[in-house]
Amino acid sequence: MAYEHNWNPKDKLTYEQLVEVLTPIVVDLTDNAFAIRKSSDDGGTVVQVYIEEGLQGKTQPKLPPQCKGWRVVWVNCPTDYIETFEIRR
Repeated sequence: MAYEHNWNPKDKLTYEQLVEVLTPIVVDLTDNAFAIRKSSDDGGTVVQVYIEEGLQGKTQPKLPPQCKGWRVVWVNCPTDYIETFEIRR
């Protein structure tokens, strides 16, 4: 099965633990405002990392193995998007 490691992994972090892992990664990548939010789509639960003005020429970072079991989506958004649409709830 494709992506078998994403289905019911034994070492899956809680959402709060994942935020603790992702926050320092994002802080190292950008000086811009960012927000991390749990959401869902047709594929199930996803964690979205919103970064205002994106990664500024950088490519999507490789996620640490601790993220196993979570789909993480990097979202580039314009300045003030996070505050305007209350992404940090």
